[in-house]
Amino acid sequence: MKGKHIRILLVDDEKDDYVIIRDLLTEIEGTRYDIEWTKSYDAALETVERNEHDVYLFDYRLGKRTGLELLREAIARGCRPPIILITGQGDHDVDIEAMKTGAFDYMVKGEISAPLLERSIRYAIEHKRAEIEREKIILELQDALAKVKTLSGLLPICASCKKIRDDKGYWNQIEAYIAEHSDAEFSHGICPGCAKKIYPKFVNSSE
Repeated sequence: MKGKHIRILLVDDEKDDYVIIRDLLTEIEGTRYDIEWTKSYDAALETVERNEHDVYLFDYRLGKRTGLELLREAIARGCRPPIILITGQGDHDVDIEAMKTGAFDYMVKGEISAPLLERSIRYAIEHKRAEIEREKIILELQDALAKVKTLSGLLPICASCKKIRDDKGYWNQIEAYIAEHSDAEFSHGICPGCAKKIYPKFVNSSE
């Protein structure tokens, strides 16, 4: 992500932790990080809803609330950017729960270094970008499939005039029926066999 500008929201009720994260980000070369800090759970939700950041860092302990609660509520409100949960003490159960809830990473404060923080942020953003692109492709395929009409089953067709009977009991020209139930288009011509029957003089004289 060299040369890029990454906007970060840190939600942590301790200013010292904000200073540590801010200083670690300044050690990362090649990328500009703008970090905004809030220690309020409610203010964090209001900020998340404005969708102004590229990645969120949620502390696990937020007074009487937790980062997991904030994570769940942010996602429920349609949060799209990736969220990384950070905590002062490692807890395997919290780690697993964070991943299940939708966090892109789980980091222990005492173990965070500038390279580790940069990699976590970079992976989260790239993973989210790939996820959004995959969702876009799936929607495009679903839309394409919805527009495709297929013919299946037994079609009643007249042995003489070749008209097809539709579900309502009406008889339709075969080209009209197929055009209505598929994306096929028709151009008309005369096959050699019919040409001999309809225009025997012209066909025989040209042979």
